[in-house]
Amino acid sequence: MTIDPRIQHAIALRAAGEYERSRELLRTLTAFPTLKAEALLHIAWSYDNEGLEDVAAKYYLAALEEGLEGDNQFEAKFGLACTWRCLGKYALAKEAFKEIIRDYPDASEAIPFYALCLHNLGEHDRAMAVMLELMSNHPPTPGIQRYAKALACYSHNVN
Repeated sequence: MTIDPRIQHAIALRAAGEYERSRELLRTLTAFPTLKAEALLHIAWSYDNEGLEDVAAKYYLAALEEGLEGDNQFEAKFGLACTWRCLGKYALAKEAFKEIIRDYPDASEAIPFYALCLHNLGEHDRAMAVMLELMSNHPPTPGIQRYAKALACYSHNVN
């Protein structure tokens, strides 16, 4: 699957920290039915990258409602679950993580964040069991390595 060059440009703007310019471009792309869902997903990521999780959640939901598929669908569900956890919506996040783990069994990167959510809910024994199971069944994968920086940060402050 190739990415539309306009979306690639918006991604580059976001990577350069030009969040509002990225979102402006992406908002214009929502007018195109074939690009709308993906543009909404990238708007969500932009708000997430900027630390505006409350706004990002709305865009993740909108992107999912537009019918994302494949990797983009996973990324939106995962982003939404992580965002809900960051917002303290632990019960919503827990259910979302359980669904992700069920529907995407190879997506081991979701497991540490699910364990963090369980910890946030006071389910410490279950959180530890989930992490130990992860380590025994899934040695570090590229998916987990992709989030190594975030996980290292959380290791110093698990809340």
